[in-house]
Amino acid sequence: MSREERVYNVGPKLRFTLIEDHLIEEGSRGVRHWRQAWPLQQLSPEVESQTGRPHGTKERLIGGVAILALAVIVYFSHFNTNAPLLAPLLSVVGLIVMGRGLKDLRVETWTTIRKLDGTAATYFSHRDCNPGERAAFEEAFAETVRHIRRTRGADQ
Repeated sequence: MSREERVYNVGPKLRFTLIEDHLIEEGSRGVRHWRQAWPLQQLSPEVESQTGRPHGTKERLIGGVAILALAVIVYFSHFNTNAPLLAPLLSVVGLIVMGRGLKDLRVETWTTIRKLDGTAATYFSHRDCNPGERAAFEEAFAETVRHIRRTRGADQ
């Protein structure tokens, strides 16, 4: 294979680059920026799409409701006279926690790239993905990994 570099912008802040023998992931989320590389020989050519809710969604919702309930209890108790801003503060915190849980309540689909041992190497959400770019990346990735494994062997 030549030393060509194929770049796929699968999301607004996520880019995968396929080079001769590596997959490089570059992205950012908030203030966090990352760049990771995996040798293609260590990755499975099969990409899988999974559907579900993000981990911790139920716990966030329950936590938000519990904090809001605590805010109501504090508002109607004698603590409100001693700490008049406690109930509004708890209400704001409860709404923020519950809002984050509600944001994750919808079912989401993401693509997972696995290592040969079955553990996840990386994944990305389809939420902000360009479907055409994602499909092109998945196809090129699988084709490139299969080519590497055929030409260089799986055990190198």
